[in-house]
Formats: sequence, C-alpha cells, structure tokens
Amino acid sequence: MRRGIIDIWYDRYSAKLLRKFIEARTGKCSPSLEKLCFVQQLVDLDANWTFRFLDLPPEIRNLIYGHLLRLRDSRWRADRIVCSTAVLSTCKQIHAEATGILYVENIFDIVVRSMTNPAGQTPVNRTTVSFTKLAIDQVQLCDAPKSDIDDIWPTVIRKAESIRLVVRLDVADCSAALVIPDFKQANKVLHSFASSRNGAANLKRLQLVIKGETESMPDSLLHSIFYPLTQLAKITIADFAVQGIPDTVTAELQRLLRSGDTRRHADLRRTLMDQNTRATRIVDRARDVGCKDDVLERLARHIQRAVKRCETEGVFLDAAYYAKLSRSLRLTRACLDGEAMRTIIAGFRERKDRMVVGKG
Repeated sequence: MRRGIIDIWYDRYSAKLLRKFIEARTGKCSPSLEKLCFVQQLVDLDANWTFRFLDLPPEIRNLIYGHLLRLRDSRWRADRIVCSTAVLSTCKQIHAEATGILYVENIFDIVVRSMTNPAGQTPVNRTTVSFTKLAIDQVQLCDAPKSDIDDIWPTVIRKAESIRLVVRLDVADCSAALVIPDFKQANKVLHSFASSRNGAANLKRLQLVIKGETESMPDSLLHSIFYPLTQLAKITIADFAVQGIPDTVTAELQRLLRSGDTRRHADLRRTLMDQNTRATRIVDRARDVGCKDDVLERLARHIQRAVKRCETEGVFLDAAYYAKLSRSLRLTRACLDGEAMRTIIAGFRERKDRMVVGKG
C-alpha cells in the first residue's frame, strides 16, 4: 500500500475520526475498516481533489489576506518590515479584494530630517526623506527645485491611508541659537507630501512626531513650517495626532484643518497663473495694435507682481504666501472683469472687424 506525507498526517487521527472524514467527503456511510484502509481512502480522495481559494467564504479569505499583507518585522533584517504581496498578482478578483488591506490596515513610516543653519550665514540646507524599514532608498535633497521634490513619493505613500511622519529639525550651528534658522526646504517637502499630485492623496490618518531643537524656535516659524499639512484633504481632527511642538501651534494647525479653508490653496497658484496667461495675452494684443490705456498699464503691473508672488524659491509656503497670492488673484480678476477692460476688448473686436471688411 502506497504511503506518503499525507498518509502520515492522517495517521495522527483515530479510525473513528477518519471514518467521519470519509463520510463527510463522500456523503455516504462507510463500513468499519482498519485504520490503514481509511487512510488509503482519504489519500485516494485527495488525489482527485482541487482546492479553489475563491470558494472559501469572504471572511476566511480576508483572514488569509491579512496574514499575508500586514507588515511585520523581517526575520532576516532588523531594519526592514515585510509582507507577502505575491498574492496580489494571482488574479484580478484577489487583487481587488486584498489591495485595501495592504494600504488601509498598515501604518507606513516616513522620516524627514532637515539640517539648516541660522539665517544670515552661508546657506546650509540638507534634507533627507527616508521611508523607514521599507526597501526604498532614502532621498537626499540639496537645494532641489520643487518639481524634483514632487517626484520623490513612491506609490505606497500615494495610496496609504495611515502614515507616521517623523520630522527632525536640526540646526547646524548651535552657537547661533538666538538667530532664527531657515527650514524652508522642510516646508516644501511637507507641502509636496500634503498637496502635490504625487503626495499622500488617500491619507486619512496622520501621526506627526516632531523632534530636534524646536524649543528655541518661535511659534510663528513652527507654524510656517508645518502649515502645508493643514491642506490634507481627507484628514479629520480625530485622526491628526501631533507630538513635539507647543500646544498653541498644534491648536492652530487643528483649527485650520477643521475649517478646511486651506484646502483651496492647492489650486490657488495654478489659478493665478492661468489668469496671468489670460491677462498677458490681452496686454500683448493691445501693444501690437498700439493701444494705450491706464487700465492696461495697471493690468501689466498686476502681471509683474503676480509672477513675482508665484515664485516659491526663498519663501515659506504658508499663510502669508497664500494671502499674497489670493490678493494678487483678486486684483487681477477685478481688472480683467471691470467695465473699462470690457470696453477695451470690445474695441479690439471692432478693429478686427474693420480689418476683415477692409481686406474684403
């Protein structure tokens, strides 16, 4: 009689229990036989049996997905956390069922460390972004433009719903502690994280831990650095935990997050640039036809001011920055939509019509 691994496994059970196994598998009553006969029958039944994972109840499938996809410490590397994502490649149905567990039930860690020096000294801006214990290289940013910062976020961060964000602020020259340091690059990293198209678009729960020499920093500086986090679209106060900064700063960030007013800022710069493009076309058209008017001169000044205010180099992307953008947008729109501008545009159209008639 052939025996194998499955035979040995069945050998652990009594003949009475093996008989029940056979009756449950076949739906028929089984005669009393020796234990080895029951084992052989079960082995023969197993030879023609196919396991269909999707036939399992959804509750059991979810338990299996959770076991495979919840992050756990690696047995081989202490600096890594792992999960078994191969199950996501099995088929479309399993991918659809299991993906949510990976991104919803895990907490992913990001560490942003920014080292700068007090303002007025030779600029030192070194910011690193590390995706702790994930098999992703850390990113070093040395005066990187904002467009480069927007490209550092991996897919897992864009899809994650829970993130623990550790921000460490270090001052290179501690002897000049009385001078306010410059952490504009850290501010831009947080802005990219919160509101860029590649940032944490699906984030619903954020644990913010702030470390470093924050005791000597004024509240206004801390508020400017962390202001971009108030633009997170799906975060509620209950899911926004902050450690390491004064309660007054935390309360103000939470107030802005609760109001939702800052979430409009994500499109404010783009809207102003679009209005600027429209205004520039009108001014260029007026110059081409030799038209001069005080309204056009005022519009040209608004354009120059808006271009300057849209620049992100050397500024914090904070409440003051967006207030200037908002004011510039309001003035440009008022000039474009005013009665005097409508008269000028109507004059353009009349001049164009006369030129068409003259050519005819």
